[in-house]
Amino acid sequence: MAIEVTYRKRIPYPFARVLSQYFDLEHIETVHPTTLGSYRAVEVAGNRIVFEQRWPSWLGLRLRSVVEQVWLPPNRIRIRFRRGFLRGVGVDTELADQGDATAIEEAYRVPLVPGWSWLRPWMGRVVERGAGRIWEEDLAVELCHGGWPGVPGREGPVSASAPSGPATPPRPGTRQPCTSRAANGLGRWIRVAERSEVADGRPARVAVDGTEIVLLRHAGRLYALDNRCTHTDGPLALGWIEGDRVVCPWHGARFGLADGLPCSGPADRPVATYAVREEGGGVFVQLDGAAAAL
Repeated sequence: MAIEVTYRKRIPYPFARVLSQYFDLEHIETVHPTTLGSYRAVEVAGNRIVFEQRWPSWLGLRLRSVVEQVWLPPNRIRIRFRRGFLRGVGVDTELADQGDATAIEEAYRVPLVPGWSWLRPWMGRVVERGAGRIWEEDLAVELCHGGWPGVPGREGPVSASAPSGPATPPRPGTRQPCTSRAANGLGRWIRVAERSEVADGRPARVAVDGTEIVLLRHAGRLYALDNRCTHTDGPLALGWIEGDRVVCPWHGARFGLADGLPCSGPADRPVATYAVREEGGGVFVQLDGAAAAL
């Protein structure tokens, strides 16, 4: 006997993006540290992934679950808690393509002791609140995608030993040199924001003729970098600053503010940096000729 609770939501992203998010296990520790905890891969075979989930600490305890996730093309995902915490719980998800949006329907099945049907209303509220919070966290960072392992058959071969968390960064001396778009001093200075719009410690996104730039003020100095992480295009403007680094909100990659070099995985390529200055209450970024035409 089981309680079944249905959760429905419309996600303002295309079907392929939403499907990819279900198989982006690399983002869990960065986006959901207090709701889902962390995942570690146990087995990857075909459309089936088995992982160990370490739940967030509660009263000093870290509960664990072994979870099986199976993709049933083209639009269904089946999740089963096989061992540990929540053993016996199942989630069946169906996605419906609505063009620029995707409708999701998730059926949660929770084993129940006979005669405890009075728990159904309470369980419905728990599922609604928990699933809603997880989706809020995902949508707050533009809905992560492109992380490990990726939709089966879509991202190339997957190794069962592939890491589910941040990769080890390259050793010093092996990184590619940082690219500065205006290093030769020949680019035009473009006013991209007002001084008041760039607060200390709060990244700000600006767009110039299709080029996304993130402005960051830290310890009294202003920096300008490409907004998109070189790992899977995560928006650095939705990230945060740790010391002299900016952290990607999708998978936790860190880049130096001054040079754009990757300081920790999973990114292993630098983001471009730009010369930036403040003058007359405005913020100016130096772009090359291709990006400077407004």
